[in-house]
Amino acid sequence: MPAGNTHFNNALVDLLNGINSRSVWLALGWNDVNNRYNRSKLGVFWASLSILIFVGALGPIYASLMSVETRVYMIHLLLGFIVWNFVSNIILECSKEFIGSAHYLTSFQLSYFTLLFRVVWRNTVVLCYQMLVFVILALFFRQPVAVEWAVVPLALLMIMLNALWIGLIMSILAARYRDFSELFNNIFRLVFFVTPIIWMPNANEQLNQIAQLNPFFHLIELFREPLLQGNISLVHWQITAAMAVSGWILAFALFARYRSRIAFWL
Repeated sequence: MPAGNTHFNNALVDLLNGINSRSVWLALGWNDVNNRYNRSKLGVFWASLSILIFVGALGPIYASLMSVETRVYMIHLLLGFIVWNFVSNIILECSKEFIGSAHYLTSFQLSYFTLLFRVVWRNTVVLCYQMLVFVILALFFRQPVAVEWAVVPLALLMIMLNALWIGLIMSILAARYRDFSELFNNIFRLVFFVTPIIWMPNANEQLNQIAQLNPFFHLIELFREPLLQGNISLVHWQITAAMAVSGWILAFALFARYRSRIAFWL
C-alpha cells in the first residue's frame, strides 16, 4: 500500500476514534469548565455575568457615539463578541492542546481529535451560558422573535466546522514551532479590531467592503443576522461552506502527512 494511503487511513481512523470517544471528550471538556470556575460561588455563570457587564458598560456609550439605536447596537455587540470568543478560543486553545495534553496522548493513547473535540465542547458550554445574556437583553428590549432563529443551531455547527479546521492546522504548527502560539495571540488581537464586533459594517461603504473581505465577519453574521435582524443571507452561508470544504481538505491533508511526527514534537 502506498505511504500516502497509509497516512490517510491512519488519519481517518484517528478522526473516527475521536468521534466514537465522545463520552471521553464530553467528560474532559465539562471537567475543564468546572476547574476553570472551581471554588467560585457563581461558577460557570461568571461567563454570563462578565459579558453582561462588558456589554452593559460599553453598549450605551458606543451606541451614542455611532448614533445607533441602543437596542440594536447592544445586541450587535453581544452576539458578535460571543461568536468571536467562541471561534478565537477554539483556535487558540487548539494550538496549545497537543502540547498541554501530551500526557493523555502518551499514557492513554487518546486520538488527537478527541483532544480537539474536548476544546470545542468546553467552549460550546461557555457559549450556552453566555447566550443567557442574549435572552435577558431580548426580553428587556422586547426583541421580536422570528422564524429565522431556527437556523441558529445550523449556523453554530458551521462555525464549529470552520473553527475546528483552523484549530487543527494551528495545533500542528504550534506543536512543531512553539513560537506560533504567541504569534497567533498577537494576530488575533489585531483581527478582533478589523472585524465588525465593536463597529458596524453598515456605517459606510468603505467599512462594509472591509467587512466583506473578512472571513470572520461571515462566520459571525451566520449567527448574528438571524437573531438581530431576522434575516438569512445566502452569501454568508455560501462563503462559510466554501471555507469549510476547502479548509478541511487542506487541514486533513496536513494532519495525515504529519500525524506520525506530532508525538515526537511534543
